[in-house]
Amino acid sequence: MDPLREYADHWFKHTALRIGHVNWLQVNARRVSDVAEARPGFAAELREVALAALGGTDRELVHRALATLAVVGTEPDLAAIDAFTNSPDSWVAGAARTASFEIRHRAV
Repeated sequence: MDPLREYADHWFKHTALRIGHVNWLQVNARRVSDVAEARPGFAAELREVALAALGGTDRELVHRALATLAVVGTEPDLAAIDAFTNSPDSWVAGAARTASFEIRHRAV
């Protein structure tokens, strides 16, 4: 595995990114930005790790993936994110709606 991908995977699994409070998005963006400044390409690798996590069954990691994508996601990710907006799990559905909103408004 590529060392940067391995680092992004480890960082993703061990960093508790959350959505739910207005300041959390800013905190998440700063945390990712701090790492990306020191490790060029980190944000792109983190995005790939988060997209892969959306295919998992661990509720915590799916939510973390959505929180991550709210910061590093791009328009092509919206289909994968929007699939969770009607989840019966309100925590996951809310995170998906927030991530979708953030990406759509960042892209404008």
